[in-house]
Amino acid sequence: MRGKPRSPKDIERGLQALAESGGNATAASNASGIPRTTLVGWKALHFDEFVELRREKRSDLIDDVWAAAREALKELKGKFRMMKGQQLAVTFGILIDKALVMGGEPDTISETKVSDPRSKLLAAIEREVEDPESEPEGQDS
Repeated sequence: MRGKPRSPKDIERGLQALAESGGNATAASNASGIPRTTLVGWKALHFDEFVELRREKRSDLIDDVWAAAREALKELKGKFRMMKGQQLAVTFGILIDKALVMGGEPDTISETKVSDPRSKLLAAIEREVEDPESEPEGQDS
């Protein structure tokens, strides 16, 4: 059984609710009062429009988060002098970490240390294959 016909404004409202909920039809249904199955159908029928609305909503959210982050940073700057050493160190670490991530830099440095003899032997063989004229490790000329 089909429901009542919906106006283009209803469809737009439903797609907006879907975009705001990140595509979650149940949440969008609860927010808009439009049945979940109807929203799922509209999402499929108007997928390109839904994707564009979702992109806009995400962009708006990102702008809001950046604005809040700027305000929080202004507030935080005024408190640096009052912070204790550990608070300042943690704050500094978080700010540096986020700046690195936002700048596309690695925020983690990892190192693997090998202690098992088999791995050491394989590494020595690889070095020998790459440069057979080099001196073996641990031996002086």
